[in-house]
Amino acid sequence: MLLSMGVGCDQQVWNNPHENDSVDAKIGYASFSEPPKTLDPAKSYSADEARFTGQIYQPVLEYDYLKRPYTLVPSVATSLPLVQYFDNDDKPLAADAPVDQIAFSLYEIGINPKIYYYPHPGFTRDHNGRYVYHNVKESDLKHIDSLDDFPLTSTRECLAEDYVYEIKRLADPRISSPIFGLMSEYIVGMKEFHAEILDKMKKKQPIDLRKMNLAGVKAIDAYHFQIKLRGKYAQFTYWLAMPFFSPIPWEVDRFYNQPGMRRHNLSFDWFPVGTGPYYLAENNPNDRMVLRANPFYRPEFSPSSSDNPNDISAGYLIDAGKKLPLVETFIFSL
Repeated sequence: MLLSMGVGCDQQVWNNPHENDSVDAKIGYASFSEPPKTLDPAKSYSADEARFTGQIYQPVLEYDYLKRPYTLVPSVATSLPLVQYFDNDDKPLAADAPVDQIAFSLYEIGINPKIYYYPHPGFTRDHNGRYVYHNVKESDLKHIDSLDDFPLTSTRECLAEDYVYEIKRLADPRISSPIFGLMSEYIVGMKEFHAEILDKMKKKQPIDLRKMNLAGVKAIDAYHFQIKLRGKYAQFTYWLAMPFFSPIPWEVDRFYNQPGMRRHNLSFDWFPVGTGPYYLAENNPNDRMVLRANPFYRPEFSPSSSDNPNDISAGYLIDAGKKLPLVETFIFSL
């Protein structure tokens, strides 16, 4: 926090370590203790990384911190997931069925329409509908250091299939997600999916996650998808509020998987793309990271009520009803 003591008549902050014209701007300042190793939601699993991934990506659920205790609520989802239980013969069971009778749990999740990604070169198409940057040669990357070096960007709507695609990435051995071991014990078909990719790698066959079937996960339509688990796993709902279960567009994944991209640090590790309230405007992990408000962020407003009357006196509702995000820029210093 800056001390707001003035010097003379110009009222400048005498110990301000930042630009003078930033004092009254909607800029927040914070720090991080370790450079993030990755900002890929399938791999990222540290607190320092979460302060970035939590603002860039949007899982289907989030927490309402003005409820006591904290409560899961829909984020991108239209409602909390609908869960149905089935026995070994796939016959439906009652919601209060004994755990030892439940062979499978089926989660059905709906997402809201008109949620868009922050623009990225991977989305860009020409007038014939062909992707402009999906056949980039390694020699074309000679003078490319960041996404800003690609002159064209575009966006598209977030769809249910993007959440399915990310869950497939959790099983991809090339990514080595830290939660694969746990999730593969519950999500139907995940171990088999992992093994199929390994087999394709061994045979040097092309791998397109879109064309591969993960038995326990599928998109029903543009805005609905299902996840089928073995048994009953009540904690799974809480996993759906973590960046691991954020949407990943296949077009951007295809863009990053081209030869030479990783050697130029062009990957989700360094250049994430999401639908959240902020996008990563500057990535210099040995100095500072800058988040800026996403102009494509869906309309969302600051909470107007709380379960705790003390929240009003504490100032937690001072911005009630205001459009989010409230801060235009966050500057994080190492």
